[in-house]
Amino acid sequence: MFVILSLLMLGMGIGCVLRRFRCSADTSRSVSITIAALIFIFGTGVGSNKAILDNIGNIGVPALVISILGISGSLVAAYGYDRFFGKKGGEK
Repeated sequence: MFVILSLLMLGMGIGCVLRRFRCSADTSRSVSITIAALIFIFGTGVGSNKAILDNIGNIGVPALVISILGISGSLVAAYGYDRFFGKKGGEK
């Protein structure tokens, strides 16, 4: 875990130093490609795990419920934030 956090901090430092240069301005495309590759690799890892596939029925329903409740909670929190802290009609 220490190695991962150290690499994260190193990347943040390098990003702060390089943000003045043009090369770091076009990172959104490379980040999107990297995330897509990570999701693909994660999917192949899950798909090749026989234990997960044998228990997909037992794992899937609770995962679906947790996902729906998590999304619902996020929507309620966003609505509450907008209701209490949001500006109406361009007010300052």
